[in-house]
Amino acid sequence: MSKNSFKLFLAAIAIGICFAGRVPGSIKSERKPILDVDPISARALLNNDFESGFEEPWYDSSPSTVHWIVEDFSLQSELNNPVPAPSAGSKYLRAIRNQQLSSGLLILRTVTFTALPGDEISFNFWIRSRYTGGNTLDLVLVQGGLETTLLSLSSYSTSVNLEWRPTSSPIPVTEPTEVTLVFYAYCGGNVEDAIAIDDIVVGSTIPTTTIPPPTTPLPGVCGGNFSEPSGIFSSPNYPNPYDNNEICEYTIQVAEGNRIVLNFLEFNTESGADYVTVYDGLSTASPVLVRVSGLSTDLLTTSSGSGCLVVHTSDGVNSSKGWSATYATA
Repeated sequence: MSKNSFKLFLAAIAIGICFAGRVPGSIKSERKPILDVDPISARALLNNDFESGFEEPWYDSSPSTVHWIVEDFSLQSELNNPVPAPSAGSKYLRAIRNQQLSSGLLILRTVTFTALPGDEISFNFWIRSRYTGGNTLDLVLVQGGLETTLLSLSSYSTSVNLEWRPTSSPIPVTEPTEVTLVFYAYCGGNVEDAIAIDDIVVGSTIPTTTIPPPTTPLPGVCGGNFSEPSGIFSSPNYPNPYDNNEICEYTIQVAEGNRIVLNFLEFNTESGADYVTVYDGLSTASPVLVRVSGLSTDLLTTSSGSGCLVVHTSDGVNSSKGWSATYATA
């Protein structure tokens, strides 16, 4: 191939990328996720308001000079086009360009996680451009290598858009399914061009029944059987530390035709050593809904049927405060 022909070939690739809005994996330089977590546990970690200063378990795999960066409202990078004040907190994720304000494509991905029926994603976004529709922001679901666009927000990209906007979308799965979520975006090279994301929440929309007032669990009780429509249970000795070398099984069986919504109000175990595993059925041979260890908040999962098994295990050294959970039928 001659030198001129080779240049034309590269130009054709670049044009194809711009029009397609996607970047072929063979020519992009993708940053790999820092967080190493299994898909079952990853779902409970996807919520991010970026106040920690980190984007994980979302990660930037943008191929060009434009990248997603956690920015503080008081330390903005583009003072000629400031981000509107967030509704809460001071940090958010913003498309950051180089000093020449070069335009480019952006990609923000989740790690692979297990989506459950009834899940949805909600977030706040700000998108602005000199020309109407000049910038794009699409949310895409990737399942088994196939991409499905859940939201396309380019219509909000105008020169007069100076506010954060909330939006949400169901995650269309009918059974526990391993998926990833991807934000594809394009940010132009004008001073007015900008894109930002904040307050990402992934969770269930399935309504629950009223949970009775919490009762104090019996100290030292390891495991139990529950058949009422709703209830509360906890690790042994909670709120005091649980013991070492424990294997506690909590069986929940409600009326047929119902599902079980399990909500951990507090969760604190020895990270990497003491675990709680929730099975989508009444035995350890059932599919795993959640397996989690360490410190976690807003941990919520839903069974596919009327029974589930919660197993608490601890090793021979150290322990933590433990956990408390409620369940309800849906």
